[in-house]
Amino acid sequence: MKDGKYILGMMKPSSLGRGESSAEMSKMLPPNVTTTSAALGIRDLAGHQLAAALSRIEDVAAELAARYVDVISMGGTPPVVAGGYGFDAKIIERINRVTPIPATTSQTSVDAAIRLFGAKRIVLVTPFKDDINQSIITYLHDAGFKVSSLKTADAPFEEFPKMPASVPYDLALAGVKEAPDAECFFIPCAAWPVSEIIEPLEKETGLPVIASAQAGIWGALRLIGIKTPTPGYGRLLRDH
Repeated sequence: MKDGKYILGMMKPSSLGRGESSAEMSKMLPPNVTTTSAALGIRDLAGHQLAAALSRIEDVAAELAARYVDVISMGGTPPVVAGGYGFDAKIIERINRVTPIPATTSQTSVDAAIRLFGAKRIVLVTPFKDDINQSIITYLHDAGFKVSSLKTADAPFEEFPKMPASVPYDLALAGVKEAPDAECFFIPCAAWPVSEIIEPLEKETGLPVIASAQAGIWGALRLIGIKTPTPGYGRLLRDH
């Protein structure tokens, strides 16, 4: 922190221009928080790419620490769930061996957010193909949650940012229709347009929406004691 201002260090999965735009991410932040990012270098979701990205955690953590960030959040659901439930804690330990800066992962924050809302039954909405989806379902099951409905765009990695926001929105509505007992939505992946649908989806269904970028910001800021409400991105950032 410098003069009441904070820097959030984002450990992004990819450097290829995917993900929520910087402008959109900035809207989720309080006025006294800015971001800087460094990438793990994922170019697709093949197993060897995920392993290569995970091998860079220490280097990227050191790069962010050199920028004097106040907190580090590693984004990306696939690299975390590939290691199974509890793997996020091991990632955080690796970051903390490099720097004492508080650290978390977006999936750690997602788990905390689901528990915050007291939810057990989840509508899972993803852009991923079956292998990644099954890893997420297994992870969530081991975390104590139940995926009541899975809806997926089943898209190639390079197509994620090209999809309109109507795709995750319509998938989410189909999912809750299939699972009327669901208690929340989880929409992983910051590489497709999700932030703009969080608020309208909550209003239409009455259920909390937890998305990777939104939860990642929430968890990182709460880790360093920042609880400034941010409207427009669902109950999580507005009320908690």
